[in-house]
Amino acid sequence: HFVGLFAVLITALVFGGDPSSADVAWGLAAGLGSSLGLLSLYQGIAHSSVAIVSPIAGVGAAALPVLYDVAGGESLSAGAGIGIVLGLVAIALVSLQGGEATGSPKAGVLFGLGGAFGLGFLLIGLGQATDDAGVWPVMYSRASGFVVLLVIISATRTRIEMPAAAIPLTIGVGILSASANSFFTAGAQIGSLATVAVLSAMFPAFTVLLARVVFREQLRTIQLVGLALALVAVGLIASA
Repeated sequence: HFVGLFAVLITALVFGGDPSSADVAWGLAAGLGSSLGLLSLYQGIAHSSVAIVSPIAGVGAAALPVLYDVAGGESLSAGAGIGIVLGLVAIALVSLQGGEATGSPKAGVLFGLGGAFGLGFLLIGLGQATDDAGVWPVMYSRASGFVVLLVIISATRTRIEMPAAAIPLTIGVGILSASANSFFTAGAQIGSLATVAVLSAMFPAFTVLLARVVFREQLRTIQLVGLALALVAVGLIASA
């Protein structure tokens, strides 16, 4: 959050923008959802199983903006609607991990739902940015998220230790994460929040492919089916 905050701040100063008070408020609220959603997600992984937490959080985070858009009167074409449904199924399949579930299944469901609501609210909040706001809402979301995490770390007296070798990777992740939020905001300003949210939430597919290329991990059949559905979903949404 700290690295991403400064990366987006520099971008906002370079490219400009004129955010309204509503843009600022939605950005700050989005950061709150992001920080709490990530905490819930990681707590779920620590106390339960990735096989339970990840699909719930992934599908839920994508479904929440869709429901918000539809409730607000957004009309979707038949192709886009089918693509969104297939995309949600693809997210669930790609996110499934092998092996038996560990820890408490109930805790996994609850923390997964917490992650879904938090990250889903992040997407909804950034999706409200006006055309003139630029990437300033992303900057405000990073700022509020950083403050929330700092307060929680201080309150719990959590000690953070990081090997020197991990610092460049952490900086890279912060910049890429902030960039992803910025591209999402730009996409939502141009098109439909529902379609952009589902497409963005397909990141587990790329994670799985990178794991295959970098770490030589074997892909499960169900994940391959998910990847195929993701490609079909992207095609349907893009052609709608």
